[in-house]
Amino acid sequence: MSKRQYTESLTVPYFDIDMTKNMKLSALFNEILWVSESQLKEVGIDSQHMVAQGIGWVVTKYHLEITRMPHLNEAISITTEANSYNKFFCYRTFTVQDASGQEIVKLTSNWVMLDIQSRKMMVIKSEIMEQLNCPYSTEIWRFPRIDLVEHTDQPIAYPTRFFDIDINGHVNNAVYLDWMLDSLGRDFLMAHQLQQLDIKYEQEVQYGDTVESFVQQEGLTTHHLIKTSAGINAQAQAVWQQN
Repeated sequence: MSKRQYTESLTVPYFDIDMTKNMKLSALFNEILWVSESQLKEVGIDSQHMVAQGIGWVVTKYHLEITRMPHLNEAISITTEANSYNKFFCYRTFTVQDASGQEIVKLTSNWVMLDIQSRKMMVIKSEIMEQLNCPYSTEIWRFPRIDLVEHTDQPIAYPTRFFDIDINGHVNNAVYLDWMLDSLGRDFLMAHQLQQLDIKYEQEVQYGDTVESFVQQEGLTTHHLIKTSAGINAQAQAVWQQN
């Protein structure tokens, strides 16, 4: 297998499971991102190496498709691939397979390289991508559009905690998923399974910020918005099916 692809296996532990007895979405994202971090570490460009150079990776978009979520104690494998990059964007895919090799989750992502000091996007360093054998391409990947809706319901407020912050100095992107999905409430989450999610990250949430999580439901589609006093931080659109 080339450096562009990397696979790790795990057995889903009880602390990654929610009340539905399926894996929590934020826990799955953390495991998925750990696999990409392991890949980067193997070629000598993991987060600690990057931060030492004043550089970080920041995700801007995700497109998620779910056949089903992993279960408690299920053996799964996660494969990631650094697909391509251009001047400002890097595209990476993740797939989750069950023990029979059946794909149960697929995640497509768009990343930018961040200057940690200025907190601004920078030109992607080709020498870093070459260590992954990731090819340069002028192709721009298109992600599904997230519908703009008017959020009329009262939001739920969540304080940003010290333990929500990652090594890049901002809120870990999986935390946004908890803020968004928690706003749907227990009854909805127990009665529905997520099929598809699109999320766009607009700007960082910092330590000490209080976020407002808005949700608007239209049948089996939910629209999500995360805001702070600085403005919109993230938007998402989710498609569900009833259990």
